[in-house]
Amino acid sequence: MMQIPPAWKKLRKGSPEELCTLLAELDSAGLFLAPGETVEQFADRLAVLHKELTSLRNKSSEFSELIAQAPPVSRVLYRKAGRLTWKQYRFRADWVPSWYSSRQTGFFSAGVQLGVDDRLPLLFLHGGFIRKHRRLGYNAGETLAHEMVHAVRIAFPPSAYEEYFPCRINRIRFRKIAGNLFRRWELPALFFCGLAAVPVLAVTECPYWYLPLILPLVIVLREMVLLRRLGRAAGNLQQAGFDARPLLLRLSDREIFELAALAPEKIQMKRNESIRWNMLLQKFCLKHTR
Repeated sequence: MMQIPPAWKKLRKGSPEELCTLLAELDSAGLFLAPGETVEQFADRLAVLHKELTSLRNKSSEFSELIAQAPPVSRVLYRKAGRLTWKQYRFRADWVPSWYSSRQTGFFSAGVQLGVDDRLPLLFLHGGFIRKHRRLGYNAGETLAHEMVHAVRIAFPPSAYEEYFPCRINRIRFRKIAGNLFRRWELPALFFCGLAAVPVLAVTECPYWYLPLILPLVIVLREMVLLRRLGRAAGNLQQAGFDARPLLLRLSDREIFELAALAPEKIQMKRNESIRWNMLLQKFCLKHTR
C-alpha cells in the first residue's frame, strides 16, 4: 500500500486534546513519535516519509533501480504480519514498503531492513518466501513482522534491546531468549570464540585454559542485567495499570531504565512531561486497551 494515514496533515493545527487522538491514531499505524521529538519535528518527518512513499509508488524514487527486479510482498503476507504485530505491540504498519529480494538479503538471512536517513525503511524478504512460507526454519509472516518492528523504530536512538522486541514475535523459544544477543555481530562472535577456545587450550595443557570463559560470562551477565531492568520496568508499568509490552516498545533505553527505578505510583506523573507521554499512558492504560 505504501501510504501513511492522512492524520499526519493535521498535526500542526490540532489542539492538545486533538493531538493526543491524532498521535494515537498514527501510533496504531506504526508511526511512533520518537523520544525527544517534538510534534513539529514529527510532522516534518512524516511529510518527508509521505513524499518518499509517493515517489516509490510512482516509480520516480531514487531507489527505483534498487527494487526494479524485486516483486512486492503480497498483501496476504502483510495481513499475517499485521495480525502478529497487533497482537504483540498494538500496531499495523501497512505503509512499510517491502519486497522479495534474495540479492538484498543474501542466502542465509530471511529478511533485512535498509534504513534511509532514519525516515524511510525499506524491507526485503528472501526470494524463497515467494514459493513457500517457511525457509531454513523461518516463517514468512513472522519474518515480515520482525522487520516491521525494526521499521517502526527507525527514528529511535540505538538500543541495547534492538533485537529483543522483534524476536518476541517468533514462536521459537531459542530466538525469543537468545535473539537479542545477535544485535551486534561482535557479541555472538566473542561468545562462541570464548567457548571454542577452552577445549583447545585444555588439550594443549595450558594452565589458564579457563580464561576464555570470561568472555561469554561477561556477555551473559550483561544480557541478564538488561533483561532484569526490562523486567522491572514491565512490572512497574503493570502495577501502575498499564499494558507493558507495547508501551516498552515505544521507549528509549534511557526511559526503560528510568521506569525500572521508578515507583509504580509515580508513573502517572509522567503524563505531565510531554504530549508523547500523555498519549502513551492514555492509550495503554489497561482500562482503555482493547
